[in-house]
Amino acid sequence: MPRVATPPPIDITAASRLDVAPQRPRTSRARKPAPPQDRLTQRKLFFRRVKRSLKPGLWFLVIASVFIVGFELVRSLPSAAPAPQVAETTAAAAPSSSPLANFAADLGLRVTSVQINGARTTDPDLLRQAIGVKPGDPTLGFSLAAIRNQVEQLGPVQSAVVSRELPGTLVVTVTERDAYAIWQTVSNGQTKFVLIDKQGNVIANQDAAEAKRREPSLLLLSGEDAPANANVLVTELQAAPAVLSHVAAAQRVDGLRWNLILKNQTLVKLPSENEADAIGQLAALQTSVQLLDRPVEVIDLRQAGRLVVKPYPAPAPPAPEKQGATQKHE
Repeated sequence: MPRVATPPPIDITAASRLDVAPQRPRTSRARKPAPPQDRLTQRKLFFRRVKRSLKPGLWFLVIASVFIVGFELVRSLPSAAPAPQVAETTAAAAPSSSPLANFAADLGLRVTSVQINGARTTDPDLLRQAIGVKPGDPTLGFSLAAIRNQVEQLGPVQSAVVSRELPGTLVVTVTERDAYAIWQTVSNGQTKFVLIDKQGNVIANQDAAEAKRREPSLLLLSGEDAPANANVLVTELQAAPAVLSHVAAAQRVDGLRWNLILKNQTLVKLPSENEADAIGQLAALQTSVQLLDRPVEVIDLRQAGRLVVKPYPAPAPPAPEKQGATQKHE
């Protein structure tokens, strides 16, 4: 048999040398010399030391400022609960000179504007005097509760909400009393006309004549206890628009009942009891026979189930001419 040739042995060392890339000889590079350091002057060293020493103080001032502003923001939020009624004067609402308020003012927290909302009939001068804050005052230098208390003491004001809008706006929102009627009263021998609200409270510092021009539907009431009983009467009249449109005034009689004075000067005497029924009867008569448009002097409804109408007296006949006997003398 022929002899098979044996392959030559593999040189592992030579094979490993083939896989390894030839390495370049290392060459040493010269390093760049370090730049020369500038030596700090005495002035720069001084300012650097001062800056480092001031950092803790500046952080303290910033934190204190944030705390003060946050506290005042929370305190300035309007609350639904009524403010305690304390005796405070207008000066109590004026800006104070507390260190905290002055510090905040130095940071820029000063009043730039005072916004008043809802004051339709309140005297602007009295309202500004009650607020007691003007542009330039410290924003945190006054009490919101004191301002609200002063504003709510004004006659036309029913309630007030006072708030701050940082950095420098004071907002005062007023809810005024609605005029319900005009009350004719006597004070120190002089007749006065004042406005009353639905609860019968007198609305001070208001011009009744101006209110009547503004709201012609306001009724004129008279009688010592008229304000306390006005709500019941006006409510009953509002349920009978045909009667209300003819009524100009109402007079309280002996603290028991009402007399209505119509626009044509007719006097309507209402009963002391079942007043609403009498007004309803009057409305029915107006619908059927236009009684309130007729020239009558008195309509008496004081007795239940009975109507008494008194017409104006007939005009007196002209007096006969006097005929004097004249004698002619010849």
